[in-house]
Amino acid sequence: MTNTMSSVSLPKDFSARPATADDVDTVVGLVAACDIAEYGVPDVDAEDVQAAWATPGFSLGKDNLIVEGKAGDPVGYLEILWGRVEAVVHPNRRGLGIGAYLLARAEQRALEQAPSGEAEVGLSQVISTTDPAAMRLLADAGYLSGKIIWRMTVALDEDFPPVWPDGVLPGVFEPGDELAVHALVEETFGDNANHERQPFEEWKAFMMERETFDPNLWIVARANREIVGVVLCPNYPDEGWIRQLSVKRSWRGRGLGMALLRQAFMEFRRRGRKTASLTVDSYNRTGARGLYERAGMSPEREYVTYTRRLRP
Repeated sequence: MTNTMSSVSLPKDFSARPATADDVDTVVGLVAACDIAEYGVPDVDAEDVQAAWATPGFSLGKDNLIVEGKAGDPVGYLEILWGRVEAVVHPNRRGLGIGAYLLARAEQRALEQAPSGEAEVGLSQVISTTDPAAMRLLADAGYLSGKIIWRMTVALDEDFPPVWPDGVLPGVFEPGDELAVHALVEETFGDNANHERQPFEEWKAFMMERETFDPNLWIVARANREIVGVVLCPNYPDEGWIRQLSVKRSWRGRGLGMALLRQAFMEFRRRGRKTASLTVDSYNRTGARGLYERAGMSPEREYVTYTRRLRP
């Protein structure tokens, strides 16, 4: 038995169509408009959208759609990937029922994506705490709030010299390291509650097959030639961004995570970046948030994950 919002329709004078490869700028514009309304600055670019659409298993036009007004103006966007939803409605068109329609279509597509015979199908969506209307929509539709995600930031207005544990040799990513790096990332994130393993090919596409991949921003710590810690950062022009930080279990508690973090800060500062940011969630069991706070980072944004089981 399924329990969805499939009967929800678009309000009058709006229509939906499959997204195409020519819609990258349209999606960037919609997401950026929402970012600006909530935070004052955009937090998306074309490379982010293109990378999501290039993810293995993603079907352009089936797994995303655009809602348009009567004049063809884009007012909403839906994307579903790995059971996770991104749905945005232009700030000037909220409160009309477009968000409810996008949620219904997301549920419908999640059930279509589920492998034949799969008994359980769920869906999740991350909502900014600055958007109480979206939070109410999901709660009223039966979604449960759970994991909290914090975006943390530090100003890079001073030096951050790292102190490396004895026996550790810091360096950068080298071709051939990718399998070991992925395994270490999975070991670290696997210690968190409700972690969903990311297969190597998906991880590689998301992390490496992008214009922002820079091996000199993938800092790799080795001990006796074994990779024991990594901090993996994309090369963004306007800010330092830390995408993944991982330390081998046997090396935790020795200051390696702090050294990796500070090395990343130093490299960002050398490149002229003014801030460094990352996200961490409340399901993290490795003490990551405490590490980031000790490094001088503080929360600047907060998000809540809403989940719902669609079947059974």
